Amino acid sequence: MLVEMRSPVFKEQGVERPPIIFKEGLNVILGKEDGENSIGKSSAMLAIDFVFGGNTYIESDGVKHIGNHTIFFAFRFDGVDFYFARNTSDSDKIYVCTSEYDLTGDVWTKEKYSNWLKEKYSLDFPGFSFRVTLSSFVRIYGKENTDERKPLRGIPGQGMQDSISMLVALFDRYKDVEIYNQRLVEEKKKLATYREARKYHFVSDLVGGKTKYEENLEEIRCLELQLAALTEESEKGHTEEEVKKSKAKAMLSAHKLQLETEIQSNQRKLKLLEMSLEYGLYPTEADMSGLQEYFPGVNIRKLYEVERYHKKLAAILDDQFVIERDSVQEEIDSIQSQISQINSQIFELGYVGNVSKEFLDKHSQIKGNIDALRQQNFAFLTLTELQEAKKRADDLLKRSIESILVEIQTELNEKMKSYNDSLFDDSRKAPNLRFREYNSYVFETPDDTGTGSNYKGMVIYDLAVLNCTALPAIAHDSLILKNISDKAINGIMRIYAKSTKQIFIAFDKQAAYPQETQDILLKNRVLQLSDNNCELYGQSWNKEGDEQNEDELQ
Repeated sequence: MLVEMRSPVFKEQGVERPPIIFKEGLNVILGKEDGENSIGKSSAMLAIDFVFGGNTYIESDGVKHIGNHTIFFAFRFDGVDFYFARNTSDSDKIYVCTSEYDLTGDVWTKEKYSNWLKEKYSLDFPGFSFRVTLSSFVRIYGKENTDERKPLRGIPGQGMQDSISMLVALFDRYKDVEIYNQRLVEEKKKLATYREARKYHFVSDLVGGKTKYEENLEEIRCLELQLAALTEESEKGHTEEEVKKSKAKAMLSAHKLQLETEIQSNQRKLKLLEMSLEYGLYPTEADMSGLQEYFPGVNIRKLYEVERYHKKLAAILDDQFVIERDSVQEEIDSIQSQISQINSQIFELGYVGNVSKEFLDKHSQIKGNIDALRQQNFAFLTLTELQEAKKRADDLLKRSIESILVEIQTELNEKMKSYNDSLFDDSRKAPNLRFREYNSYVFETPDDTGTGSNYKGMVIYDLAVLNCTALPAIAHDSLILKNISDKAINGIMRIYAKSTKQIFIAFDKQAAYPQETQDILLKNRVLQLSDNNCELYGQSWNKEGDEQNEDELQ
């Protein structure tokens, strides 16, 4: 748990404030009884969020007016204290400190720090984000998660489905749907891969969907009739098997001819290489004498010098000719082996009879068209099956999530009803969470849509989640609590006070509430703020404010 927080900029009467000491359960940042604003209640709350890894404090009015600064803080887990520092100018780094807050030189990334907190709070659940989840229940002015009509939306822009997924992970139920989620991911990959293959024509690309598929079936039937008629009328006595054998022999013969042409080409190469090796590529003594006879003035000495170089070069070339000759010979041997295999295949096909080339060409054309259409239809059926498999996986995932949501909904509603009943002497309708689908919900207090009732519902919802899950802490700014009726606040304070998990609240105008509430606030006060240099930073830069922005960031 968080045990302390301090900063050189936290001052009172010009002197640095002592560390703010936190405890288990309720921790109250108390303002003035007259509700004086701009004294730093929200800034202190945001500083707490900052030490948990939040970033909203960086944009607060306090940082704008005071400038960048460091906040030092400590957590305690299993009786061991861990000390850290974080600066607003380089907030992605968390500095590990000694117990005197001297830097040890060990620097963590914010991600590593968040994962460390996740582990220490025993929140290592599948699909769980420590920072997003905790931030969702730290409701402070400026974080944009204080909309009382949408309490499940924890961060700006978060949709219903993401809010629900976060809740599923927090209840450690994500593992129950992970197998369905993995199956959906796999089916999506298969579909995407197949579509890419069609895009690059690695498989047949059918355009037109089911209509084209049915048209292809009709055309295949027509072509099959043509093929049957061709076989019957053009070549009597030739069975389909004989036609297949004839086509196979024709293809084998064509391949054999191609291989024989390759052998002839390689044999010519081989002959040239052997001639080069036998006769060489450099002139003889007789060649030199003949050259002098025709050109008496030629410099024979110079030619011999050049020729010595050529002889050295020729020796190197001879080695290369040998390598190339052996390579060509290996290729000839390989081709001859292929020709032998083709001859064996032709022999195995046996005598087929005299099937005309015209017949074979026509037969091949029709058969090719049939095969192409069948490939198109196979592509369509494959795509359809992949789409249906993805839909089945998606439906299974949705149904599994919806089943889990029913259990979560029941547990939270029972806890919220219990809390709501404890607030009043008479029976009042409790806030109610209803999941309509895997990605949609309704949160309301039936027949009571007033502002005070909605804020009360949000606070009760947070308390229910806090006590039904492993969520380690929640925080409520004074702007939330001041909108709730005095009687409900008194009951909420009793619930706060009984918590063993940390709850951080900002509160003011305490004298306006019943004595029981005042006593709880004073007993759990960890920081007292007021005006006249007793603000969080020891100064105030905005003495004016309105009721709507009473807790404006400082």
